[in-house]
Amino acid sequence: MQLIPQRYSAAIAGALGNTLEWFDFAIYGYFATSLGKVFFSDSDPVLQTVASFGIFAIGYLARPLGSLVLGPVGDLWGRRKMMTLSIVIMGVASFLVALLPTYAQVGALAAYALMFLRMTQGFSVGGEYTGSMVYATEASPEDKEGLMSGIAHAGAMLGYFSGSLVAALMAYFFTEEAIDSWAWRLPFLLGALVAIAGWRLRLHMPETLDTAIQHRINFQEVLQVISKRLHDTIKSWRTLVQIASLVSFSNVLFYVHFVYFVDYVAKHGGSMQSANTVATVVQLFGVPLIVLGGWLADKIGRIQITSYATWLGALLVIPCVLAAQMGGVTGLAISQALIITPIMLLFGAQGVLISRLVKPEERCSVFAIGYSLSVALFAGTAPLMMSWLLEVRGWAWAPAAYCFFFSLPAIVVLQRLRV
Repeated sequence: MQLIPQRYSAAIAGALGNTLEWFDFAIYGYFATSLGKVFFSDSDPVLQTVASFGIFAIGYLARPLGSLVLGPVGDLWGRRKMMTLSIVIMGVASFLVALLPTYAQVGALAAYALMFLRMTQGFSVGGEYTGSMVYATEASPEDKEGLMSGIAHAGAMLGYFSGSLVAALMAYFFTEEAIDSWAWRLPFLLGALVAIAGWRLRLHMPETLDTAIQHRINFQEVLQVISKRLHDTIKSWRTLVQIASLVSFSNVLFYVHFVYFVDYVAKHGGSMQSANTVATVVQLFGVPLIVLGGWLADKIGRIQITSYATWLGALLVIPCVLAAQMGGVTGLAISQALIITPIMLLFGAQGVLISRLVKPEERCSVFAIGYSLSVALFAGTAPLMMSWLLEVRGWAWAPAAYCFFFSLPAIVVLQRLRV
């Protein structure tokens, strides 16, 4: 494939679109406690939180479905069309969440509507996230693939940071009662507006797939083409297992430390404002580490930097989880400040590593399906698992053991991998 003109600006445009879409997806997690109060019965506050994180997890469980549809779309009709479609879906879902009635108004129907819209958001991200890294890799010079893929992933993290920042500002300017009553709707309305900006940005991005289908085909032909592509993807099951093993550890670490424990510390010895502020600051300092991880992938090798960061994460995970679990806001700050380095280095290096495991004509499909399945089954459900293990069952040792377990398959795959 010939390098496209203005390849740097194209890759950065993809990263900016990633930022906007992931802001929409992330804000749910930062308002999980408030949404639990709004959309579920108040008979048991702990079960409210568990139910809210359950719907948070459902968003991830819907990602494989999105990858099954949007992945082949990206491989057949082009990366740009797939990413443009995904951000439109995300924006519409965020706007509708902001308009939902509450449990007090319509009962359980409110929770079902929230669940459906969260699944719609998950469907959107199922192709978006991996598609943006594939796009950035393909739009880059050969010696800058890791760097540009890292920038695309940094765009997603900036989206999370923006969601965390909005949550911290909301906690500063509004009382907890106001947020629970009506102000929780504001971030979702803002999410709809930023999705419009992302859509306009992506309309002007150049295509990187030379074999993209240009002619019109009917719906039956679309289904046939997608079905064949999915059949071909299943044949690559060994690669799917490798992808799942590589990405599960870093993503579990992230969602446990930067989603679950932010909420946990706010309810146990801290405040939502202080916990969100800590997470916001740490994530901001972590964004350059993602770019560094991509740059190091170009300089010292994709497997090498991923191995180093995985081993570092395995060494730090147990003390970091225990610090966040037992140390209040100070423990959360120490935990996140330590664990942020291996997480972000892995995020930066994994995009180009996994992209090069897969043939160009199958990259969006295989990468998206392998990534989405692993995140849906393990990372997206991690806050729910932590809430059940720690707050329902009372097993103080379980969160650290749960996180450490995911380092083992990643280490095994990296020792055997040759790229």
